[in-house]
Order: sequence, then structure tokens, then C-alpha cells
Amino acid sequence: MKKGNKIYRIHGEDGPTSVFILKNTKNRTLKQRFQQIKYNRKKKCIEKMITGENHHSIEDVLAFVVNECGLAELDKDSVKVKEEYEQLRASFILQYKPELLGKYAKIPPLDSEEPEAVMEHLEKCKEQFQHAMAVPKELFDIDMHKYIKEYSDINESLDVVIETKYGYIGGGATGDRAVKDFDEMMIRLHKYYGVTQEDIDNQTERYKNLIRALCR
Repeated sequence: MKKGNKIYRIHGEDGPTSVFILKNTKNRTLKQRFQQIKYNRKKKCIEKMITGENHHSIEDVLAFVVNECGLAELDKDSVKVKEEYEQLRASFILQYKPELLGKYAKIPPLDSEEPEAVMEHLEKCKEQFQHAMAVPKELFDIDMHKYIKEYSDINESLDVVIETKYGYIGGGATGDRAVKDFDEMMIRLHKYYGVTQEDIDNQTERYKNLIRALCR
């Protein structure tokens, strides 16, 4: 982050590093405003087209991703799957059962853009997440499945993660072709999962996720 004549460095740690850029979102560029208008128009058109007629259970989606999309499920006991399971479980605790964290259930909002304040806030977020990971499975657990699509290029990868208890569909991709395939995969899976009329009426998370996928 650069402010005036100062340059601040965030020292790296093992694993992925997230960088948050704080900016006044009111001062959007013309291109950003145009993109937002375009997105809103597309969203409204999609909302008019969605019905509660074609929908399937999350268990049906598990079979669909293998039989129709051609992905292979990874062994739940593999190190990679176990690590992602623990991280997803912790994030779901923060989202759905924060009361299990006691005093760590809520951290104060960031009230300054100064690098020191940002770093302190990120440390509190990290501490909160670590406490979420320490919550016993007897108190909170999830049912996560991870699938992969293999490519001839070892630098390309695509994975799909499905959690059945909360109806989560996500994943990620690396490489131009894989990223394109992933976007198409998310649209396909969310369309197959679909929504009920109750989801539409109550604007549930399942409904919102379908809208986001179709607006890609």
C-alpha cells in the first residue's frame, strides 16, 4: 500500500496471502459505473426468467457433477481435502453458528485505513478463524465433497466443492481454459440445483447464488 511518499510492505507467510485494498467506492470510474448498470440490467432480466419448476436436491447435484460433468471425487481422507474441509467448516461456523465462538463471535469493525490498524484487524480475523477451526466437530460439522477435472497441462486445474447440509456449491480454477470451464460449470450446476418457489418468495441464499452464477 502506498500513501504519499510511504510504501508499506506486508511480510509474507507460508501459504496464500490476501491483500485488502481500502478505497472510497463512491468515486467509481465511468467504466465501473457502466459495468454496474450492465450487471443490474442483466440481473433484472434473469430474475424475471427464474421459476420454481425445475429444481433438484443437493444429493442429485453430487451425482450430476460426476455422471454428467465428468468430474472425479477426491478421497475425503486425502490431505488436500482434509485441509479444505477444516477451512470450510470454520467459515461456516462464522457464518451460521458464531455463538459457538463466545467472545470471538464478533470482532470490532475496522475504523481506520492506516496500515497498522489494518494489520491489527487482520490479526484479529486470523485469531477468530483459528478459534472457529478449534470448535469440536460434535458441536458443528459439515458434509463436504470435492471433485476435480484433470487437464493435459499440469499448470491448469479445476475443482468443485459441494457441501450438502447448507447447499453450498463452489470451487476454483487455475489457467485460462480451466477458468472458462469453471464459470460454465458453476452456471450448469446452479441451474441444475435450481430453486423452489419458496426460495424465490423468500429470496433465500440458494436463490441469490443462482442469480450470481447466471450473472457471470
